[in-house]
Amino acid sequence: MSVQERSCWLPEFYGTEPVPGHLKTSGAKESFLIMINYLINPGTIFSAAMGVAGGLSFLTVVLVQLSAVLLSMLAFLVMGRIGVDYGLTGQMACRAALGVRGGRWLTSPLRAICSIYWFAFQTLAGSMAIAAILEECLGIKLTLVQVSLPFAFLQVLVASYGYHWLKNLFKWALPLKLISLCFIIIMLWLNAGAGSVSFAVDGHSKALLIMVWFNGIFAGMLTMITDAADFTRYQKNKRSLWLGAMTGAGLGVFLGAATGAFAMTLVGGEGDRLFNGILEIVPGIYMALAILVLIVMDNWTINVINLYSGGLSLSHTLESLGRLRSTLLVSIPSVVLSCFPIIIHHFLEIATTLGMIFSAIAGVLLVDYWSRGWYLNVEALYQKQGIYWYRQGFRIGSIMIVILATALGYSLPEGWPPPLIAMLVAGVFYYSLGRIDNQSKKRL
Repeated sequence: MSVQERSCWLPEFYGTEPVPGHLKTSGAKESFLIMINYLINPGTIFSAAMGVAGGLSFLTVVLVQLSAVLLSMLAFLVMGRIGVDYGLTGQMACRAALGVRGGRWLTSPLRAICSIYWFAFQTLAGSMAIAAILEECLGIKLTLVQVSLPFAFLQVLVASYGYHWLKNLFKWALPLKLISLCFIIIMLWLNAGAGSVSFAVDGHSKALLIMVWFNGIFAGMLTMITDAADFTRYQKNKRSLWLGAMTGAGLGVFLGAATGAFAMTLVGGEGDRLFNGILEIVPGIYMALAILVLIVMDNWTINVINLYSGGLSLSHTLESLGRLRSTLLVSIPSVVLSCFPIIIHHFLEIATTLGMIFSAIAGVLLVDYWSRGWYLNVEALYQKQGIYWYRQGFRIGSIMIVILATALGYSLPEGWPPPLIAMLVAGVFYYSLGRIDNQSKKRL
């Protein structure tokens, strides 16, 4: 076994420092596997089911989630080129726009909080399926907390190993997930009949509801904008990144959303009973096994990413901890929050609230990197009193823009796309700030 092969089975120790060039070997296949596994997850399936339960049609839900995810992926991959170009984490790149301390003490803790929430949300969504299997097939009725707590601990164990384990886990998980997913869809179709699902698209009467769901999905995806480079810093070039990631994201969200929306259309009722309804339509051990494999693999792949990104974010704030200890530390509140089922019933509100802040941050980061000609002084990112130190480690203008754009997003009326507007406004204001700074320097 080669040194590189052995390293794939060891924990990753790279934290805030750049990844060496000789380790940047990942191509389109790896980025495809990460994104398709990331988006075929219990959260995608369950949120699509909630969309149908809330009154949207099957096809409308799929189109809304697909458009929201792909639009957010454009911003995600633009920021992801920082990882390809410099081997940096996304949080380190935030220092250029917000200041060394601004990136360290503002965006990093915010992102760690998001990782904790998404871990708990995905764990609870997956635990619903496991609880349904135990109840419908074995007659064992457990509370959601009794299922989610041990399930969360198992996921923490896998997440502690880092990026190389991500690649190995995703490679083996995807075939199992696709086989299980296809089995579930086919069996539901055969038992319910072809005429059970309408492929109509909702009209103007559902416009407000459609916008609410679009905003929630789009904003939720943007909470990963500051971590985009975390998953691309082992990538060997930008072309393979875009090809693999966009293909994987599109296929992943389509399959995940279609599964949840299709199943909920057939099952009906409340979203909480999605998996119970599936097992009532198609009872038996084979369906239970397919759901179990799909959900367990889904949760492992998505929550490994959540804890991996959360650990990197915390290691950026508390650099002495390192990535491994930071990941384990983030896992503690993640597991605890998995004991509160109420968070899953407020998915749209929480996702939109968190996403609004990151939408404004995204606007600033995107314009900052573009306006610098895609160039960063890597050494200065680690220096006090360097070019990214600004005023006491903070770039006050950037932080004020984030605050104002976020406040504007919260103040917009229903039926508008506040996260998208907040991102655009922040970008325009930041561009104006850069021009003002340049003019001031010329006068001096």
